Amino acid sequence: IIASRSAAQPQAFNTGKVVAARNFCNKLWNIARFIEAQVGDTQPVHVPVPQSMADHWIIRQLSKAGETMEQQLAQYRFAEAAETLYHTVWDDVADWYIEAAKVEQHADMLVWVLDTCLRLAHPFAPFVTETIWQSLSWHNDLLAAARYPQAEKYNELQAAEFGRLKRLVTEARYVTSELPGNERYTLLYMDDALVADNAELVRRLAGLAAVKHTDVAQGLRLAASGRDAWLDVSDETLYEHQTNLEKRLVAARNDAAKLEARLANERYTSQAPAHLVEESRQQLASKQALIERLVKELQVIE
Repeated sequence: IIASRSAAQPQAFNTGKVVAARNFCNKLWNIARFIEAQVGDTQPVHVPVPQSMADHWIIRQLSKAGETMEQQLAQYRFAEAAETLYHTVWDDVADWYIEAAKVEQHADMLVWVLDTCLRLAHPFAPFVTETIWQSLSWHNDLLAAARYPQAEKYNELQAAEFGRLKRLVTEARYVTSELPGNERYTLLYMDDALVADNAELVRRLAGLAAVKHTDVAQGLRLAASGRDAWLDVSDETLYEHQTNLEKRLVAARNDAAKLEARLANERYTSQAPAHLVEESRQQLASKQALIERLVKELQVIE
């Protein structure tokens, strides 16, 4: 009800928001099921003891989210608080930490992450979070009586290292999704201790066939990651990828030119509904960002 709503601005009922909220609750259930299966019958310690870079990173993300949401709620910015919660649980916890935990499992950290997510989400989904809380073997109290999460200690350097690894994985995911075909590629890296020490984690998170050290650069460089890393692709695949990028660049530039001409027309900007003009501006910004990205990708290949 409150997600993506501006204060004092009436909005029509949106079925899509209900579906999104349902999916979010399902995501909480899925996170809880996974963590319960990993913890088993052991009695976890509820104070986080980080052991890996991912542990330090998720403590930082959840601690900052808790502080941000506390400020937003105090200022009655409920929609912004709901947005912060959504992206923290969905993006940081589900998409990154849970996936990393499948390689590096720390039961106590998993318990702390789940408990923190439930505490943060309780004001927005009280019934679902209370049900999950009471179903957990390590709780015999009410979530409604639990205190709001407090910021916990973490190592900023370790958290930042995971952030760098995350950028590499994000770039690898993006580039592999752009390449023709559905192959699983091998990531090659030169002297890089961060990648070497976390090769299996990178392979798992990026969905790669393997992560290997090399002395000779070859394939498609992952330039945006800021690391000496390449995807081992054939010359034929690279040529086909370059051709596709060039076609997309031409199409994007044509679309951007049409949008620029539309926005340069004074009759359109003055007479068209404001929301359509704003939509055109957003479309142009999106096309310009795409053009910039495609140009950079072509520069890497060339």
